[in-house]
Formats: sequence, C-alpha cells, structure tokens
Amino acid sequence: MSVAEAERNGRSMIIACRVMEPELAHLLSEKNGEDDGTDILYLEQALHRTPAKLLGQLQEKIDQVARTASRIVLGYGLCAKGVVGVTAGEPELIVPRCHDCIALFLGSPNRHLEIFREKPGTYYLTPGWVADNQDPLGLIEEYVPRYGRETARWVIEEELKHYTHIALIDTGVEEMAPLRARAMENAAVLKKQYEEIPGSLAYFRELLRGPYAEEKFLRLQPGEKFTQEMVF
Repeated sequence: MSVAEAERNGRSMIIACRVMEPELAHLLSEKNGEDDGTDILYLEQALHRTPAKLLGQLQEKIDQVARTASRIVLGYGLCAKGVVGVTAGEPELIVPRCHDCIALFLGSPNRHLEIFREKPGTYYLTPGWVADNQDPLGLIEEYVPRYGRETARWVIEEELKHYTHIALIDTGVEEMAPLRARAMENAAVLKKQYEEIPGSLAYFRELLRGPYAEEKFLRLQPGEKFTQEMVF
C-alpha cells in the first residue's frame, strides 16, 4: 500500500461550481445531519467564462485533495472546454457526461437534449445564477464600469441575439417568487419570451451518491486526461 493510499479516508470529494450549492445542500440535508462520507468543495461561479482559469483551479483542487479522497467527482460538464485537459490523480476521477451544467439541473443529458431540440434558442437561468446576479442583467452591470451602459447592453444583446427564449429552471429548492421576477425582467429587457421549466434533482443525487452509470458519467483512472471527445 502506498503512502497516499494509507492516508486516504474512504471519503468522496465533490468539486463543484457554487451555482449548484442550493441543490447539493438540499440533498445533503436529506440525511438529517448524518455523515455519508461525502464532502463538497465549491469553486466560484462563472469560471466557465475564463476556461484556462477554470482548468487551473480544478487541477489545483484535484491535486490538493488526492491524498485524502478515495474518489473525486466533478460538478462540471464540458463547460466551454474549461474541463478539457484535467487529469486524474491517484483516486478515480468522475466527470458528468454532459456539455454544461444545464443537464444537471434538468435531471439528465437526454432531457437537456430533448428540450434543446424542441426550442434550440433557449437561454437557461438557474436559481444560483439569478441569485448571484450572473444573469444577463447582472453581466450588463458588471460591464458598465468598463464599457459604459450603452455599450455594455449592446455587448449582451449581441451575445444573446440568436436566442428567442429565456427559461428559468425550477429545481424545487428555492423560493421562486424573487427569482421569477428577476428572470422575467431579463426577458423583458432583452425582448425574449419567458418560460419556466421544471428541473430535477435526479442527476445531482447521482453526482453525490452514484451509481455513476456510463451513459451519464465518465470514470477517469489515475493519470488519465479528460478530452472533449469523451463527452460525445
């Protein structure tokens, strides 16, 4: 047995985007405080906007927890290719087999694909995105100091010009009234149709506790590197 193996405590470590915290925290609370051997380490939201930074932080955290975790699970999809190149250490590394986190909020990659085929021009908002002002209106405000309000709004309008709908996903764990009001304001300002879509905690539940079926998860062995082709 190696020193690293001896130091591991049999725990699973989830490294996830903080946008998923409401859903994952809700699932952990179902245990009524009972320790099921799962720890969660959150990274800041919106790192997919800087893929190189996302990759660097993910790899740093994977390497950091590798000595104490028996299994590491990422709460990330392909995420603007920010996960491409991440490498498993000694513990097995498990990655959701999806393009982005929307599949996790909807319950499965298949459901995401079904909704995409029905309305491909949909821009999705999750409770965490809206609550943290990482929605289009929040991005406009973020850009104002750099570009001025008129240009900031133009930038976001250009980014969303091919979208026809803004859809808020209701995962059933947050008070929806304030989130709904904010999401509807996004749709009104950007002249998109507003929708609300029922979410699901099923994929999140599997992320926390398995069984990590092949059609939904990739399992990387020690030294194996994640590539974009693995998702397809």
